[in-house]
Amino acid sequence: MVNSNNEAGRSMIEMLGVLAIIGVLSVGGIAGYSKAMMQYKINKTADQVTQIVGNVRTLFGSQRNYNGLSCFSPCSSAALVKKSHLVPDEMWNAAGTSLENPFGGTVDIWAVGKKAAGDNKAFSIALLGLPEEACMALSTYDWGSGSSSGLISIVTNSDEEDPVVGCAGAQNANRAIACPNGATVSVPMPVNVAATVCKTGDNNLVTLKFY
Repeated sequence: MVNSNNEAGRSMIEMLGVLAIIGVLSVGGIAGYSKAMMQYKINKTADQVTQIVGNVRTLFGSQRNYNGLSCFSPCSSAALVKKSHLVPDEMWNAAGTSLENPFGGTVDIWAVGKKAAGDNKAFSIALLGLPEEACMALSTYDWGSGSSSGLISIVTNSDEEDPVVGCAGAQNANRAIACPNGATVSVPMPVNVAATVCKTGDNNLVTLKFY
């Protein structure tokens, strides 16, 4: 009888140990999954932007500007954007009225000035509703630092349009503008700059401007 009780006690202790190990592994697995999912969404967003840039340039390649390119939420020119397949179909919301990024925020695309305000020789892509980690990753992503990339600027957490000519970049506690060869803030945007302006939570905005 004594031996039987000892065996039962050891079995209970062993079972508790196994449960503890399973608990630790589960917590680690959940954390690892969350990290992997965040990175997946960041990569997916970058891929979508790259695809949009290529499609827009191809569609408007025979023109001198991007007149007619305007897709805000709700997208007023859904017919043009959809018929031209400028964006992946998966980006449209269920109603087909606005574009969404992998984080659930909206995506806006519109023509902007390059050499002069209103000349529509450039276009912007705005990614709204980004969590802090995604804001930092996409702000510091190497979208192209040379003139051949067509990147004009990266604007983080600001609705301001960057200077049309002679962009040197700028930064304060709330927003940053990075430009190729920018004397103040260049691209890729430095990590410490992005860390300063990307806010805690899921309400960050990153706008990319190309020609």
